[in-house]
Amino acid sequence: MKKTIFHLLQLSWLMLGLFLFGLSIVLIIQAQLGISPWDVLHMGLTSYLPFTFGQIMIGTGLLCVLLAYPMGVKPSSGTILNMIFIGVFADIILNQGWIPAYDSYLVRLLYLFIGVMGCGFATGMYISARMGTGPRDSLMVGLHKITGWRIGVVRTAIELTVVGLGFLLGGPVGLGTVVFSLSIGWATEFSMHFFKYCGRQEWIIKHLGQLNPGLLQKNQT
Repeated sequence: MKKTIFHLLQLSWLMLGLFLFGLSIVLIIQAQLGISPWDVLHMGLTSYLPFTFGQIMIGTGLLCVLLAYPMGVKPSSGTILNMIFIGVFADIILNQGWIPAYDSYLVRLLYLFIGVMGCGFATGMYISARMGTGPRDSLMVGLHKITGWRIGVVRTAIELTVVGLGFLLGGPVGLGTVVFSLSIGWATEFSMHFFKYCGRQEWIIKHLGQLNPGLLQKNQT
């Protein structure tokens, strides 16, 4: 029973992180200052493929999983959920109009800032659920493993490569794209360190350890 409760908490934490990531993506889109590199690619592909923005996100996620596998990063249940639900959440939020667009440049800058920081925060959040990395994070971790480069450097290199491909396909590039490309790696690295630090705090280990004793032993080693 305790293990079931613990796994439900893990799943809830993961899904909250995925939702926040989808929400952050839409914030950046609605800022209309240039979208994130991956989304430049996704938007570019919508001009050539008969799929929604979210469906194309799912497709590129699957491609990332296939590329990361030979690098030693195997997909988990969390990877599959990530691959599916970020695209689903982004489509829902866009279609329902939950994040309205504004003409105010100040509001758009705020959208952009919150969106970029939100993506980094959400990445650390769903990785901290320990259900596996997301598809794009699997590629990031795989490249980190085989190159030895820091996470921030690897993520930035990936973003710059993807935005180049998206631009060639006609995806929208702007100031927000540059800001995202140069900031997301470091925001992700900070977020991962933050949640790792939180996971080491005694009161968290104590309470989660009551639900999953194995976690308590793991953090004590």
